[in-house]
Amino acid sequence: MTPLNSYAPTWDIAFGTAMWNEDAKIDQIRTYLIEKEHEIVKLDPHTETFEAYNLFDLEKKESVFGDLFKWLQKTYIEYVKKDNTPVEDLKIVAWYNSLTEGSKIDSHHHGASPITYLSGNMHLDNYNTKTFYQYPYEHHLHHIIQNKKGQVTIFPSCIFHHSDEYEGGEKRISIAFDLWQTKHFGVGESGRVPSLLATKTFMNKEIANEIRSS
Repeated sequence: MTPLNSYAPTWDIAFGTAMWNEDAKIDQIRTYLIEKEHEIVKLDPHTETFEAYNLFDLEKKESVFGDLFKWLQKTYIEYVKKDNTPVEDLKIVAWYNSLTEGSKIDSHHHGASPITYLSGNMHLDNYNTKTFYQYPYEHHLHHIIQNKKGQVTIFPSCIFHHSDEYEGGEKRISIAFDLWQTKHFGVGESGRVPSLLATKTFMNKEIANEIRSS
């Protein structure tokens, strides 16, 4: 937002979107998560208890999760390049949300401490729902993004966001993740840091160089 005087509020929030144009692989992931939900839920995958679980551990059983993981790594590099910020050494915490008709995701953020970094979400079909990202100061103003199949949205973790009510018949499956700087693990920083059991190495200098050269 552009202020019109010296003291008007302003903000510059970096939202990034990208499309994974792999419909068959997206369908494979969605089908797997729906069919295996009763098994996966034992690992506590959903939003309230996601720190006991990492979605991308499923790569050991279904290799397509590895394909998505590599694409997200590339998308992250493109995001920070566009925003002119450095590539960081990162770990990822990832989970999925399963909504039935009449459900929605209430307003929340993923942290607002000094070590808070980036989060993202991705939808596995065209569910005709939107995600509302709340601007600072004026809580009724939102950056609204239509949830499209294969589209990932990356945003600062401190941004409050919510969805509208889902009205479809089939389950609405979305993937969510947080990115954490590796240097903040185990050093007594203020802020909530997830258990290492729930994390997976996402980015470092070697990974970034390999992606750039591919």
